[in-house]
Amino acid sequence: MREKKDIVKQADALMKDDALADALVEELENERGGLGFLLGTLREKRPRTFSPYILKGRSVYNPSALDRKTAELAAVAAASALRCGHCLDAHIERAEQEGASAEEIMDVLLISAAVCESSTLSVSLRRFRQREDRKKRRKGD
Repeated sequence: MREKKDIVKQADALMKDDALADALVEELENERGGLGFLLGTLREKRPRTFSPYILKGRSVYNPSALDRKTAELAAVAAASALRCGHCLDAHIERAEQEGASAEEIMDVLLISAAVCESSTLSVSLRRFRQREDRKKRRKGD
């Protein structure tokens, strides 16, 4: 039990350690040429959050069952659905770096948009029907 507590304490200390943050910044700058807005802001304004955020991202963006290109295409789809322009820029660029073609990216964007449209219609039409049903019940009372 004592060993487990020590490991957790070590992990907490390491994630707050500027040396880890500095090493992660250096790696990201070498890989991507810089931190970008989000990561730069976290590093500056919330340094205790920076390293855990990067480490979580490294876990997520190095999936075990998907290749990196597919993972980035999934990120493009999510960014598209969430209408995050900065995220789209970053993930389209990374998808291209992982070998995605313009046609593959276009397919992902169109599929994402179609799912968003269907989702919007489904939610909206369901609410519309519920309102119509309530009106009918009120008239019947």
